[in-house]
Amino acid sequence: MIDLARRVRGLLMEGALALPLPGRGATAQRLRALAKFARLDLSLARIIEAHTDAVAILAESGREAVRQLYGVWASDGPQSRLTATPLPRGGWRLEGIKQYCGGASLVDAALVTAHSEDGLLLLDVPMDTPGITILPSTWVTAALSDTATGPVSFESVDLPGGAKVGAPHWYLERPGFWHGALGPAACWAGGAHYLIDAATNSNKKDAHSRAHVGALQSIGWGLDAILAQAALEIDADPSDRRQEARVRALKARHLIERWCTEVMDRFGRATGPLLLAHDTEAVRHYSALTLYIRQCHAERDLETIPESHDVALAASK
Repeated sequence: MIDLARRVRGLLMEGALALPLPGRGATAQRLRALAKFARLDLSLARIIEAHTDAVAILAESGREAVRQLYGVWASDGPQSRLTATPLPRGGWRLEGIKQYCGGASLVDAALVTAHSEDGLLLLDVPMDTPGITILPSTWVTAALSDTATGPVSFESVDLPGGAKVGAPHWYLERPGFWHGALGPAACWAGGAHYLIDAATNSNKKDAHSRAHVGALQSIGWGLDAILAQAALEIDADPSDRRQEARVRALKARHLIERWCTEVMDRFGRATGPLLLAHDTEAVRHYSALTLYIRQCHAERDLETIPESHDVALAASK
């Protein structure tokens, strides 16, 4: 974990995390950079993706990042719910526990969602604010464990009015929400590329192994093509209707998740037990990718694509 923090902050100081903002004409460069980080290390990429997403969110709201390293903590549900109550003299008081807080002990601040009487708010929360406590993690797998992902408690955490980013509901309703959804998908693709590289380099040369490696290399080309096409469409109309951006993001995420799953299957078929039993880095990437792609909501997303597509089509007429 210490090594990961040092690596991320080193890249931050070098300016390597100053990626092009989505929808500004260089979205393909942004997605390629995220995939490149993931090709090196999925834990590294996961922290970087969240930070660069936070910077993009702030820019979309007309603000700048005021802290060095950011997270985005938007997990919501019965076990992960914050309430935001207005303070008499302005500002907000946060109460509750947020789950799946990536980089909890690594970041300087996080963009955090919370529920208020006016609706869902997004708040810029410095980690040194009194009342914030990082709770013991229940993370039991080694996969992505160095990302310090876990629950964070907010007990009477008071924030100034200026901590609010955008209007109520803005976080989910902005077009950039779905542009940003391609960030994790780019990281999945980069993780798959690592396994494709490893299988290529360890090819046993027999016909069946070579066939699997050929299929893996074809998938790698396809992953790059999906990201390039999605980036092209985003840059062509960055403020497109929310339904159109949503349909594109869900389709791209589905295809990338499916191809990552095939990469993991073919990886073992191409290399046998050798790398998965004896290669520390291969095992780390394989297990991390297995967990990371579960950020895709699978069938819960797929069932909404036809409906969303029909809504977008009707709106265009």
